[in-house]
Amino acid sequence: MKTVIHLTILAIALQASAASAQALWGGAAYGMDLAQVQAKVPQARVPESPDELAGGESEGLRVEGVEVAGHRFQASYFFAGGALVQVDLVQRAARAGRADLQVFQDVAAALEAQHGAPAGSTQQDEPFERRRVHWQVADTQVALLLFQLGDASLVKVVYQVQPPDAPPPVRLRSDG
Repeated sequence: MKTVIHLTILAIALQASAASAQALWGGAAYGMDLAQVQAKVPQARVPESPDELAGGESEGLRVEGVEVAGHRFQASYFFAGGALVQVDLVQRAARAGRADLQVFQDVAAALEAQHGAPAGSTQQDEPFERRRVHWQVADTQVALLLFQLGDASLVKVVYQVQPPDAPPPVRLRSDG
């Protein structure tokens, strides 16, 4: 019986360390602390006004002017309990001439070249435009999003790890 308990504990520990080794973006991996991320991403700085995610995760580091597919983004590193849990790349793009859509398409093409065909995509145009394309890379979920915000759009790439025991992500759907 003791052997079974020890093996179970070992299996759980190995799962946790496997999740913590999952690469997110820019050399940072899930579970790293702030100092470890800063060592991997020396240009990262503690933001003056950090953002916070809906789950309470707070932005511990930020890099301005990151280039992705020829476009400039802000990289934000989010931490929970001192451990890195998510990296967001964000750009506000003008809708005039559909510059926002060009950014979205360029980044989608770059992600597809890097990760292969997407696992799925959605698009909704009413009451405002929203697009989402996502990839599953090992335990890392990579999602590319476009949200219309008046005369601009937010183009965002989200890198996060799905813990082994986590339920599937919630999908909100509106059929009218």
